[in-house]
Amino acid sequence: MKQKEMHEIAMVNPFNSIVHCFEPHKEYRYFLGVKNDAHISKDWILEICQKNDLFLHTVDVKAAGGRAVDLSLINPITGRYMTGSSSGTSINVFLGINDIGIGTDGGGSVLAPAMSLNLYSFVSKLILEDHLKKYQKTSTDGITFSVSIGYITRTLQPLQDMISWTIPEGNVKEHPKIAVFLDDQTKYPFETEKIDKFDVYQDRKTCITFLTEVLNHYDILILKEGPVDVLGFGDTVFGHFDETTKQIQQAAKKGLVRVVNMVNATAITIPTSQLGCAYVCICKSNVDDIITMLACAKKFSYQPDALIERYFRSVETWKGKGFGDEI
Repeated sequence: MKQKEMHEIAMVNPFNSIVHCFEPHKEYRYFLGVKNDAHISKDWILEICQKNDLFLHTVDVKAAGGRAVDLSLINPITGRYMTGSSSGTSINVFLGINDIGIGTDGGGSVLAPAMSLNLYSFVSKLILEDHLKKYQKTSTDGITFSVSIGYITRTLQPLQDMISWTIPEGNVKEHPKIAVFLDDQTKYPFETEKIDKFDVYQDRKTCITFLTEVLNHYDILILKEGPVDVLGFGDTVFGHFDETTKQIQQAAKKGLVRVVNMVNATAITIPTSQLGCAYVCICKSNVDDIITMLACAKKFSYQPDALIERYFRSVETWKGKGFGDEI
C-alpha cells in the first residue's frame, strides 16, 4: 500500500480504533502505531522513529483495564468483540493503516489480538526491561507480573527489523533443542523433539508451571494455537463465574500465549491460513535463544490472504461513493 492510502484509511477510522492520527509530510520506511498505554516510553518511541526513519502515525485504542476482550471494538473479520488489550493496535495494522504496531503484553495482550487477525507478533522481556520493572500489575486471576513490550506486523520483514533495532545482537545456536507436542503433524524444516501432549487451554497457573519446566530443558517450544476468539469468549472476568462460562472461555483457544510474559519468556507468533490460528514459538529471554528462534520463524511459509488484502486494505472499501454521488 502507498502511504497516502494508509493515511486516507486512518482518517476514515472505520473501526474507531484510533485515538489520535498524525499527518505525514514525507515518505517514511514504515508507519508506526502505538497503544495508548502509559507503560510505553514516549522518549523511546521518538528515538526509534528518528533513528530508523519511522513515522508515529497513530495512537491506538486499547481495551479498558487491560481486559482480554475489548467491548468497545469489533473484530473486522468475525464481527465479534475484538481481542484485547492491544486491540486498536492490531486492527490498525490489519487494515493497513500502520506497518508496525507497538503494544504491551501482560497475559497475552499483544500475542492474542495479533493471532485473532492473522498477524505476526513478538513480545520480549528484553525490550525496555529496566523501565518496565517499575510497574507491577495483578491479573484478573490473581497473578502478579510486569508487562512486556510487543510488536505486531502483517509481514515478517518489519517484525525482523524491529527486533534487530531493539534486541542486542546474538548468535544462532547450531543445534538448538526444539520441543513440539507428540500429536503435532507439522513437517518442520529443522530438527525437533517430541514431548508429551499438554492441554494448553487449562488454567493459567498450571500453564505457567508447565512452560517453566519445558524452557528449563529446551531452547524453544513450538505449538499451534487458536482459533482465538472465534468459537468462544476468551476473558477471565467472564470465565470465572461457573463451569459453563469457564468452558466458553476455554473455547476461545488462548493457550500458552496467556503466560509467555508471566514466565519472563519471549515469543513469536506466525500466522497460518486458518482464521485466528498461529504457530507460537517460545524461548527464554536471552539473546542467543531469541536470535535462534527468529531464524526458525523465517523458515515458516505464510502467504497473506488475497481477499483480505483486496477488501480491507483498499481505500475504496472505506471511501466508496454513496447515493447521489457520481460514479
